[in-house]
Amino acid sequence: MDKKGQALVEFILIMPVFLFILLALIDFGNIYHQKYKLENDLDFITNLYRDKQMEEIDAYAQKNEIDISYQTDDEFIKIELSKKVNIVTPGLNLILQDPYYITVDRYVYEK
Repeated sequence: MDKKGQALVEFILIMPVFLFILLALIDFGNIYHQKYKLENDLDFITNLYRDKQMEEIDAYAQKNEIDISYQTDDEFIKIELSKKVNIVTPGLNLILQDPYYITVDRYVYEK
């Protein structure tokens, strides 16, 4: 029995699934990397907020394409940063939203 083309057929059947998994891993890696960067940005913005440097916060957020929202409570303020991440894997945007938004927040005690 001749099985010369069997490996090629199996490869052609498995290749799209393999490419989808590979591209999805790259997208998830990008999402985690962007979230890590956003956490570092939140540390920096929190320090600027404590020093009352609101103009620098706005300039930094605009330069890095970050959306900032503030919610005040009695003694606390919630600083929330969000950023848009584009998904490049075809089909993954059906599972995740495209664009995907990453959000981090921190509560700061106001004296």
